[in-house]
Amino acid sequence: MDAQSSPESALAIGRKAADELAEALAMAGCKLPSLSGGFPVMGRPHVELGGASADAVFALARWIRERA
Repeated sequence: MDAQSSPESALAIGRKAADELAEALAMAGCKLPSLSGGFPVMGRPHVELGGASADAVFALARWIRERA
């Protein structure tokens, strides 16, 4: 992202990134309930990964390890 982008476009980019990650995680059978695009941090897009159940995190870790 261009450092001169507006806060609105940085927020939109963060939301898009969060949506894409949520879709990819769903393909792996995982969901982070509080995953969302957050307000820009230091003018850059930001994604709030938030919390997840231990079961979801174990499943995600297992999925990553199987493909690493």
